[in-house]
Amino acid sequence: MEPPWPIERIWCGALARCALLLGSFAGCLAAQELQPRAYVPAPSGLNFFGVSYGNSAGGLLFDPSLPVEDAHVNANIVTFSFGQTFGVLGRTTQVLAIVPYVVANISGRLGGGPEQYLYRSGLGDMAFRYSMNIHGAPSMTLKEFAGYRQKTIVGASVTVSAPTGQYNPNKLINIGANRWAFKPEFGVSHAIGKWTLEGDAGVWLFTANNQFYPTQTRTQDPLVSLQGHLVRSLSHRVWLAVDGVYFAGAISQIDGHTKDDRQSNVRIGATLGVSVTRGQMIRFTGFDGAATRIGLDIRSVGVS
Repeated sequence: MEPPWPIERIWCGALARCALLLGSFAGCLAAQELQPRAYVPAPSGLNFFGVSYGNSAGGLLFDPSLPVEDAHVNANIVTFSFGQTFGVLGRTTQVLAIVPYVVANISGRLGGGPEQYLYRSGLGDMAFRYSMNIHGAPSMTLKEFAGYRQKTIVGASVTVSAPTGQYNPNKLINIGANRWAFKPEFGVSHAIGKWTLEGDAGVWLFTANNQFYPTQTRTQDPLVSLQGHLVRSLSHRVWLAVDGVYFAGAISQIDGHTKDDRQSNVRIGATLGVSVTRGQMIRFTGFDGAATRIGLDIRSVGVS
């Protein structure tokens, strides 16, 4: 339900020139997420299902020339994931589908006026990921996997975000982005005893949104992402990772006019994985912005 006051008219005139033009809460967070053990192999023939909950809260960073003060977002995201492992050309391969649901509240003051509120709830953009280990992790049966000891793994993946989320071109702030996005990525994982050092490099590529508030065309330059993880294996099938990610780029254009919204941000966090049974695991995550130029200055916690 929309608030009784004309918040869309109050906000959208100013926000149309914002450095951060929110297209998708789920998409923005996904571009910044930390993913340890992304290329750790698993036996072929496994089907898996996951459900996770995450809360992200923090300030929205606007163009400093705009009179937007005390802006804040609080987003709750429930995500369902479905996946399968199999072998392709003798290598470990995985496919994954992700379906998010987002509930978000935004507050802020415009031009020193009273605090205003905005609410969004709905499905986010679905994502699909295909990953394959191209060195160091052959396709294995469950019995073969029991004797496997990791050394160096090189993997590659492609993630596709589809425009399936809730979107209304008459509203500037939406859950869905109304565009396709693609992320090719390469990753390396090297194990030394109980320690594993990981690094991933990828780039998000975006198609145009031709229905950007309300009839404009919004395009965006690529967003480069670099991740690093230090993972420690503990007793009783428990592991702990210290995570970091740097992402830069994503300058946007509205009807050909370039915005001053280049991102250059660093996020750090930690991940704890706890095996409950042979077929079940609980994962806890937490991360924060260490340095933010433009983007979502967000603190996030989650459980999967």
